[in-house]
Amino acid sequence: MAQIDKRIDDIKTDYDLICKDYAQFSQYSLQEFSEARMIVASRVFSMTVDGRKSIGFAPFADMLNHRIQK
Repeated sequence: MAQIDKRIDDIKTDYDLICKDYAQFSQYSLQEFSEARMIVASRVFSMTVDGRKSIGFAPFADMLNHRIQK
């Protein structure tokens, strides 16, 4: 539970920081921000680039573990 609580706190902190710097962002609720962030996070891959660990999007890579249904 501690990891979940930390993740929730981190997301709220990020939301608050974004709203502080970009007031118009507050038109989106914390709930909307959290949902969008989780959608994005579920599509990020860990990778090593030039010997350095990084994360990034790999379009279509997440589709490789799906089969075409007939």
